[in-house]
Amino acid sequence: MANNEVSTLKKGLLVLELVKQYRGITLREVMNQLNLSKSTAFRLLTTLEEMKYIYKIQTQYFINHKMFCDNFEKRSDKDWASLHSIHQAAQNLQMSTYLGKVDGTDLVMTQVLHAPFKKSADEEIGNRSKLHQSALGKVILAHLDEELLAPLFSKMSLEPATENTFQDTQLFHYHLKAIRQEGYAFDDEERIVGIRCVAVPVFRHKKVIAALAIAAPAEQISRGNIKYIAQKLNIGSEAITKEIEALETIH
Repeated sequence: MANNEVSTLKKGLLVLELVKQYRGITLREVMNQLNLSKSTAFRLLTTLEEMKYIYKIQTQYFINHKMFCDNFEKRSDKDWASLHSIHQAAQNLQMSTYLGKVDGTDLVMTQVLHAPFKKSADEEIGNRSKLHQSALGKVILAHLDEELLAPLFSKMSLEPATENTFQDTQLFHYHLKAIRQEGYAFDDEERIVGIRCVAVPVFRHKKVIAALAIAAPAEQISRGNIKYIAQKLNIGSEAITKEIEALETIH
């Protein structure tokens, strides 16, 4: 060790670098990676958390990008690509996972993950479709307050993407009510022939702000397993909400 080297500081910086490398790392993993005792690893992680360089969700620690990026404050707090819980949801679901939000009468993809669910499919982020054509768009519409839904609906035209797309306005209204009661939406090859999709809403302060979904070939999503998929999606949606709220309270 160099004469001027401060061992505790070096360990802290090594922990910080390690947390930065991972999309969620546990105390045990830090101990193993850096050959630290439990008490030392815990003290270093706790200190970094108190100084707001990292934050904790359940048992995992994440880097707080706000401390390292001057432009972070200018970005939306719904910068989905930076949220770790979406990757965890995709790992849990083991199917292509999507997050989308409303822009006018369009559904815009803000995060897309395919197996092995470690990197964003950046080429698909920003893709657009009409809100009524997919489970993602339908579940957001179904959970909007009426004062937001009515003016939006007046601007929508129900053009079909496939022969299964809803085109009858009155029937679509009834369909949205059923989705709200069920808490999830099902897209039965309504946007892409051969692909089915299940989606649930993502909330912030009890207001719908996005939708989380999986999509797969039709034979992988049967009417018998839709509710099970929706339950797992809801776990992911709740984790996303908790992460957003955690980030809001860091500063």
